[in-house]
Amino acid sequence: MSETNLDDPLPTPARVAVVFTAFVVVTAMVVPIATTGAAADERNRLGAVDDPETAEEYFETFRTMEGTAAYEEYDEFETLRTFAISQTQEIGTLDAEAEAELAAVLETMRTFESAYNNAEDGQFEASLDTVEDVDAAIEELETYDETQATLADLAVTRFYERLGDGLREDAEAAERTPDRLELLSMTVTAYERANLPDEAAEFNLRAEQLSAEYENDLEQINETEAAAGALLEGCSDCTKTTAALAGNPNVLALFEHYRTAQAVNADVQDAQAAAESHGLSEREEELAARSETVSNARTSLALASVSVLMGYGVVVGLLSSLLFGRVFTWQRTYDRAQIGAVVSVGDTDV
Repeated sequence: MSETNLDDPLPTPARVAVVFTAFVVVTAMVVPIATTGAAADERNRLGAVDDPETAEEYFETFRTMEGTAAYEEYDEFETLRTFAISQTQEIGTLDAEAEAELAAVLETMRTFESAYNNAEDGQFEASLDTVEDVDAAIEELETYDETQATLADLAVTRFYERLGDGLREDAEAAERTPDRLELLSMTVTAYERANLPDEAAEFNLRAEQLSAEYENDLEQINETEAAAGALLEGCSDCTKTTAALAGNPNVLALFEHYRTAQAVNADVQDAQAAAESHGLSEREEELAARSETVSNARTSLALASVSVLMGYGVVVGLLSSLLFGRVFTWQRTYDRAQIGAVVSVGDTDV
């Protein structure tokens, strides 16, 4: 990284590795105490350069990153920052490789800070997307310095565990099952990248069970909506009693429509409850409207069926009255005939 010096006891790569190792040890033992918070970050960042090119610009940029909350909590990045400052002080003029390495370090740190800030704001989905860019930046850094890349990767691995915990809480708080499933999938991804296989397996199982339940309920909702549509299409006037009577001259068909409406009404109510439990508000509203229509049809068909039964009852009653009247008339005639026969026999004997 630095210019060649024939008096150096070690070749340049070896000397850089020694210096970096020394900074890792020193930073691990003594972490500088700096002001944190938004105000401190803004104050410390004065003088930073967005796209530094010279050693001086890189020095100033890394210097103003001191006190950043993300690097203080994940101090591996603070070690990278401190070592980068040392490099820029040591190097007079940057060659292409040295500039590329410092650029890779800066990109890794800035991208991680963005992911960290998203997590701090509770935006764990956005943070997960951003931290994937950190992984890409670490891969780029690894082509220049494996030790620094490994150090950054250790911090990111710990950060993935934090993301997993946050995504898990979001999943548990989600009202819509599709959102919950997506968050559970992200939770599994975060725990896998945090090298926590047990947690990843647990939430993967939860996601599979919830997905199976959701797919089953969704299938029932679709089938119920289709059945309700078929009922109303086959009995378009069933929502009114008179129309139901007129539209079903076949008594057996009327009774069958009533039986179907009763079953579909119960299914629609179950489907509506399932849609509510999964947070499917649009489907719930559609099913509520269907439920009202089917319920009206069921009531009308029930009244129509009762009217038919009452009509049949009246007819049967009239027929029964006529029949019993005939029987009583026949009985009275028979009784009179018997009495007459007895009287005739008595007169003969006298």
